[in-house]
Amino acid sequence: RKSKSTCRTQEERGTGTMKKISFDEEELYVIAVFEPATRAGTIALMEEVLPEVKEDQDMYNLLFSTLEKLKLVTDEVFESLDLDSYRGDPELEEDDE
Repeated sequence: RKSKSTCRTQEERGTGTMKKISFDEEELYVIAVFEPATRAGTIALMEEVLPEVKEDQDMYNLLFSTLEKLKLVTDEVFESLDLDSYRGDPELEEDDE
């Protein structure tokens, strides 16, 4: 299962253009794991955890890229993300066994 969620960001400063932001499946899973009620809350929690995963370069990179994308999208875009299918995804949890 490979999916992406593409959304438009807030207007880029001074350009009047909109930039498309795509979250890949792994990024959507990370958001689902960290998602409190708001985009700002999710960002704050991810920023708090980021230094803790610095030893795991892959996890750090995934968390960092997801965090940067979350900072670019609007609250409305965050609220429209369908994250239910990414909560407790057994396919991704198999690696832990």
